Amino acid sequence: MNEEVVKKISEETETQEQASEKKLLTTWLIFSIAKKKYAVKSGDVLEIIRDASVYKLPFMPPYIEGVMNRRGDPFTVINPRQLIGDEDTTPPQEPLFLILKRDDDQLSIHISDILFFAEMAESDLNLIPGNNDEGFFIGTLGYGGEEIPAINTNAFELLIRKDLGSA
Repeated sequence: MNEEVVKKISEETETQEQASEKKLLTTWLIFSIAKKKYAVKSGDVLEIIRDASVYKLPFMPPYIEGVMNRRGDPFTVINPRQLIGDEDTTPPQEPLFLILKRDDDQLSIHISDILFFAEMAESDLNLIPGNNDEGFFIGTLGYGGEEIPAINTNAFELLIRKDLGSA
């Protein structure tokens, strides 16, 4: 009888551990900007748009390419190369944009290509120690022997608010 109880407890514990492991998985969108890989949580992306026109705005910071029209709504287009320390800050040539899921702003990031989606455990994310909300990277993802920088999408909004005086 004791063996049955121990076996049942062991099975229940194993089931609970498997369920908790499933809860800790996060889906990441891996994409490229000028042949460099980056990651963003897929939950931070509302939509991926191809072939949208960007309309330049005068007197904007250099990282703001302009705006694009998405179903009648204007979305600010960000050139991340201006912000993430890339030597060449030219916007990607490909007309491909990540529309970010935001509560109060309409932002998009100009990217080069969508590579793949990957479901990873939280332990696969190596957080940057002492990082704050204004940092453009939250850490790196270990995937396939590579360290892929994970982008903090909130940092773009914070920077725009700061630069345009609405913080």
